Amino acid sequence: LPLSTCKFCRPSTISMSGRILRAAASAGGLRAAAAARTSRVSAYNASASTLASAQQPLVRFHAPSSSGTIAKCINSPRFQSSSASAAAAGCPHASAAPADKNTKQQQQPKKDHSTLAADTADADASAAAAGCPFHAKGTGGPSTDHPELVQVPSLPFVGSLIRSYSGIPPLDKAYTFWPEMRSKYGDFYTMGMPGLGDEDDPKSTLYVVQNPKEMMKVLRSEGSYPSGMAQNQWAIAKWEREAGFESISQPDGGFLGQGENWKRIRTFMQTDLLHPTAARGYTAGIIEAAELASRGAPASADDMNAFFERTAFDFFCTVMFGDLMEVADPNTPTDPEDVEFVKNAKTGLGTAVAVARSLKDALLVKKLGIETEQYRKMKDALDITWKIGGDKIERFMEKRERGELSEREKNSYLYRALERYDSGKSGVSLQEAKEMAWGGIFAGVDTTSGKMGWNIIHAAQNPQVQDRLYDELSAAAAANGGRLTVEALDKSNAPYLHAFVRETHRLTPVVPIATRKRVAADDLEVHGVKLPRGSAVACDGYSLGQDPNYVDDPRSFRPERWLDDAVQARKGTPKEIVDHPFFKDPFSQGARKCPGSRVALNEVAVILSQLVLDYKISAPTVSSLDDIEYAQETVVEARIPPLHFEPRS
Repeated sequence: LPLSTCKFCRPSTISMSGRILRAAASAGGLRAAAAARTSRVSAYNASASTLASAQQPLVRFHAPSSSGTIAKCINSPRFQSSSASAAAAGCPHASAAPADKNTKQQQQPKKDHSTLAADTADADASAAAAGCPFHAKGTGGPSTDHPELVQVPSLPFVGSLIRSYSGIPPLDKAYTFWPEMRSKYGDFYTMGMPGLGDEDDPKSTLYVVQNPKEMMKVLRSEGSYPSGMAQNQWAIAKWEREAGFESISQPDGGFLGQGENWKRIRTFMQTDLLHPTAARGYTAGIIEAAELASRGAPASADDMNAFFERTAFDFFCTVMFGDLMEVADPNTPTDPEDVEFVKNAKTGLGTAVAVARSLKDALLVKKLGIETEQYRKMKDALDITWKIGGDKIERFMEKRERGELSEREKNSYLYRALERYDSGKSGVSLQEAKEMAWGGIFAGVDTTSGKMGWNIIHAAQNPQVQDRLYDELSAAAAANGGRLTVEALDKSNAPYLHAFVRETHRLTPVVPIATRKRVAADDLEVHGVKLPRGSAVACDGYSLGQDPNYVDDPRSFRPERWLDDAVQARKGTPKEIVDHPFFKDPFSQGARKCPGSRVALNEVAVILSQLVLDYKISAPTVSSLDDIEYAQETVVEARIPPLHFEPRS
């Protein structure tokens, strides 16, 4: 058998044996190579069972009859696809695969959310112990050697979404989908993913990696004009064009493009928002809004999703306008216009995401220009939010012209943005400034509320963790009579709070695939594979965090994993990969990172802290995280069960 034919023996498969085989091939051809193969068997697993036959020295790596532990990995599509190629060439590696595959499918129980990661790791560990050089990379996580690129079956237009053809797991549950994809296809694979993959490719191909160091190569290739997740939201872009948005009217796509106009508008928008000092400057107002919102939590105990949507609106209006809207507390008289904005922001953004992912809408709306019912629903909701938000911005501007703004309002983002515009150095038009202000309020409602919800669920389900958080917060706030301050929320004073939010993101991220970029170079290699310019690449930021090889007892909620001593203990070990910035939060990376990310994280920390200070929170109707229903809306959103709020004083 020629060395270049067999996927298990060829030099490129494993770096250690590759050096042996290359030398053997050049020195003595196949006879020397056969001897090298025998050496490789011994090198990988000297304690393995006796070989099946002298003529088939490597069959033990993949045949369950020789090594029972290999049965745990035999059903992997990586094995099946490679063994099929090997079998065609006459390689004995695949000889036992078909029968074992059928047996495995009959014996394998259905994996649920709580056992998937442990089962996967067990299979990898067993394979490693048995010496399987193809399936086991020693740790169960991203290998130090380049993993083989596996191509998930895909079709034009629909990509890999027809499961009976592609074999992918169910798409509707993100927290099982991505770990199962990694289990089946490894650390580097492609799939067709309309709405997330390459929109210029008929199959919408998306390359998925686990290793953030490989993703960094793609990020660096993009230079000064990177791509971003927002560019995939073609439905909102279509509506904005129809509504006459100036910020996307330029030939290069403006704010949704990748040229000078994007950079000009982005620079304006992120000023006074993204810098840590700027974001911190809004925290005092957010704390005041949180105190008011917290009063309404018990009255909202049966509908906490709506409570957090209203809270997110209150918070971002405090940032944008310096005003306390008081929408969160249902017992407080509220402007009906504000309630209408919240409702339609939720509907508009959530439906826009659904439209962008819909094959039907992609065909009828995007390709043929025929409006569907779902698209019209989105359009109507966005029209309402644009009208209400625009009126709010106009009233603020008129009040500023009359010199009637309070000191709190002068500390707002919009006031500072208008001051920069008046200076003549902002680089944007007044209309573009207004559009960016509206976008900040609109986008902040549905996304931040999802993250708030998951944090409070973990507090309710882990009373000991909640008590420890309360002790830390009450001590930090003691100097101010038990009320939160900006300083009390600093990481130096509340490290467990920040660890709590980080652990929530590890276990239940609102965006499991937070970083998606496009290759912007002609010769970029990812895992040793040269990717075409324009290819879409995503980093799976979730699955490694569920791998027991990297996170001890990954189904347990343990914020102490992220305290400084634990982080330091991981340094220099394979486990330190979980501390990579790409896995830290759901806001993407690089120059197109969400401009409101720092403010959003502050908002989440503030409402969590205020509720824990005010109440002992429990979830009496559920017993574990697996009892929590969730769905892919704008983000992965929990269906928060009824909560009980017991006042602490």
